[in-house]
Amino acid sequence: MKKLYFVILLLMSLASYAQETDLAWLNQNAISLTSCQSKLKQDLKGIEVLMLGEASHGTKEFYLEKNKIIQYLVTHEGYTQIGFEHLDTEFARINDFIQGKNVDLSTAMKNLRAYRTQEFVELFQCLKAYNDRNPTHKVTVFGFHREGFYDPFTRDQLMTDEVVKVQNATKAKIVLWAHNIHTAKNKTMPEISAMGDYLKGVYGKRFFNIAFDTYEGSVRTMNWSEDKGYTFAVNQLVLVEKDSFTWLFGQSKSPDFYVRFTEESPFAKQTKKITNIMVGWKAPFALPTTIGKDFDALIFIKKTSESQLIKD
Repeated sequence: MKKLYFVILLLMSLASYAQETDLAWLNQNAISLTSCQSKLKQDLKGIEVLMLGEASHGTKEFYLEKNKIIQYLVTHEGYTQIGFEHLDTEFARINDFIQGKNVDLSTAMKNLRAYRTQEFVELFQCLKAYNDRNPTHKVTVFGFHREGFYDPFTRDQLMTDEVVKVQNATKAKIVLWAHNIHTAKNKTMPEISAMGDYLKGVYGKRFFNIAFDTYEGSVRTMNWSEDKGYTFAVNQLVLVEKDSFTWLFGQSKSPDFYVRFTEESPFAKQTKKITNIMVGWKAPFALPTTIGKDFDALIFIKKTSESQLIKD
């Protein structure tokens, strides 16, 4: 019995030491979101396809941070194609608005579901304003999901094919907007090859992906039922497990940060959980990831809130 007790104490001590080591590396390498632009620019040198993930499809701060990144890349880094995890025909209407056609934006966004939010209104209006100022170097938005892409075992490959078609046709630098689970390069989180894995296979080091995670706050979830169709609800995020990446990120000296993972980082081999909220409010609320292999970088926002739906 004493021997078992000693082993348990030893394991707890080793786990505590490992967390302290991980946190020390994080505090040394994480950069506050208020001052990470130069680091992001450096990390994206030579990148042709950038994929921005999100731990949910209903978090205001994720949307706003991604808006800032996209606007910076469009204005300063020459990105002209922006793809979204949504139906191509719906985003064709949004693109008409951005190109300056006589389109009512609210009407065009009617079927965007979780993306029918004030944060997306602001993004689309900013992109239209950019195009108005730069008629010879316009930005295009597109949806890389199409009707029929519903088999979970083939959907990510088919969506990747759509992105590759766009890049081959335009030779442009592309930003993609999707859930973390589609963004992952390894199979740890999705359990099958996701878009990140396929895109890495096509573009190699010219592909870069960034996960988004959060610790506490609220989220707007999209729910489906046969009688009501799609409905939305605001839910409070559940407490995270202490032995998770999310918990560790929440202990960082900077509450909101950007961090680039490297092969030498302690995150390159560890598998733990991060926040994961899909359609519906149901467990599990976190999924395991070998985060240093699934993602090139992470944006963490400690306290977040629900996205703001457009009111009819």
